[in-house]
Amino acid sequence: MSNDNITLSLDAMELNFREICMGTIAPKTLFRSSHVIRKDKGQEKAFASLAANARIASVINLHDAHSKLPSKLFSIPWYKKLVDNKRVIALDMSFDFTSDDFNGKLKKALEFIINTENPWLIHCYAGIDRTGIVAMILESLMGASINEIAGDYFESFNSTFESSIYSDASKIDMQEIMKQLSIMDSSTIISDENLQDIAESYLEKTIGMTAEEICLLKEKLSGVNH
Repeated sequence: MSNDNITLSLDAMELNFREICMGTIAPKTLFRSSHVIRKDKGQEKAFASLAANARIASVINLHDAHSKLPSKLFSIPWYKKLVDNKRVIALDMSFDFTSDDFNGKLKKALEFIINTENPWLIHCYAGIDRTGIVAMILESLMGASINEIAGDYFESFNSTFESSIYSDASKIDMQEIMKQLSIMDSSTIISDENLQDIAESYLEKTIGMTAEEICLLKEKLSGVNH
């Protein structure tokens, strides 16, 4: 591995930037990260390199409201270009993952994926909580195992960011993962065998997507629909 690749890997860990590739999600299709605005130019440059290497084409911003996108975003060329081309949706998503606000904005995020091209980047502020739950839902929908989903969630705590929900990251365990997954169905014991069906039912009955939209979403994430 070259020194550049090692540096890029360390930057990715610090910035909580990584690919989501499990279940039937196609390679180089879905990514997650912390916010693109960095404290220093070095980190900003590193983030731009990560985004360029991933060829990010569309962004789901769970942190900002579109009408209040930080002015600094428009000094980040790659992000500004996507905003100008209507390839960024900014949702200012709630931390209450069972609220009507969250449900409505999740639907908008998933419709955005259906109507745009990959690779997609999902980010909030830290890339842990809101990004984490959206990633869990998509991973469940695409047939990932509970252990795979947990591994992806736990990896976020290797970054330089802290959760806005959990004050003590050392207490994050499989019980918490199952609690997060249970927002999709609190009345059923969730397992690898029923998780995908639970995700589909949740998107239809709670989020309000049609069966056709769910099928299109799965096709987009699996790389079937180009």
